[in-house]
Amino acid sequence: MSTNVLVIAESRDGAIKGITKEAVGCAADLAAQLGGEAHTLLIADPGLAEQLAACGGAKVLRAQGEGLDQYSPEAWTAVVSQAIAAGEYALVVTGHSYQAIDFFPRLAAAHDAALVPDVTAVSFEDGRCVFSRKVMNGKLDARTVPTGDGIVFASLQQGAFPPQPAPASAAVEDFAVDISGVTTRPVVEIKEAEKGDVDLSAADIIVAGGRGVGDQEKFAAVFELADVLGAAVGASRPPCDSEWVEHERQIGSSGQVVAPKLYIALGISGAIQHVVGMRGSQCIVAVNKDPNAAIFQEASYGIIGDLHEIVPALAQAVKEARG
Repeated sequence: MSTNVLVIAESRDGAIKGITKEAVGCAADLAAQLGGEAHTLLIADPGLAEQLAACGGAKVLRAQGEGLDQYSPEAWTAVVSQAIAAGEYALVVTGHSYQAIDFFPRLAAAHDAALVPDVTAVSFEDGRCVFSRKVMNGKLDARTVPTGDGIVFASLQQGAFPPQPAPASAAVEDFAVDISGVTTRPVVEIKEAEKGDVDLSAADIIVAGGRGVGDQEKFAAVFELADVLGAAVGASRPPCDSEWVEHERQIGSSGQVVAPKLYIALGISGAIQHVVGMRGSQCIVAVNKDPNAAIFQEASYGIIGDLHEIVPALAQAVKEARG
């Protein structure tokens, strides 16, 4: 029986993506429970192998061959398939990114195997993997147990599996691949979307405001607390739609998905569309004058009261604590 776990790595702008680091940590834990090893496959950006090795696992497979510099679903499917054929894997995982959405279903179909997308938790019951994922726009948790004894493919939700410190760097091995017989779609042009000034996915602390803040002028309280904490500023959808803040600060199902160490929700009711974008935060502090606000169900700490009275007191306490 196969016991190893294979991770498909992704990179951007000369660095390993955070979602891949999360996947490696999850894979290492799963492999340990299966009694096997976690291996990571690096298809593009071979110069990042050492950086990827520092994320953990037992081995980094650095793909070597022609035509790997440009992503295509056909090429990546072929490369991963060759890696699967060369190893013994019970599970193949990757981060649930736009790229994974593009090629991962094709890969699973090529192996006539089960695919579980956007996984938020994995456990073992009676020797089988049980995958949890959000359904009905995040309102319900579905538990999925793939049938059969074949390989399983799973994509992991960003922020659901915080990266863990690696006990040691993985060994790096070159892995020769041949995709000369693979027909790929020609790339006519690449247009990169305009980058905004706000990247909340990399923030360790986020202070976010919702409709309960009041109006654009009162939203200044969110920025003031963020400035004291050295935090990024986010928002739920209503403040963005009302143009109190830029749309690129929106967190939720139609905005950014974040997983900071500390998330402070000010005047946010806790609609599921917002919660799915921030529930991966390590610590959530909610401030709302409605004691029945849904956000308190997600919060590690809750403060019931007027945020415009509480925020200045919090800011002053932080200043005093920092001297």
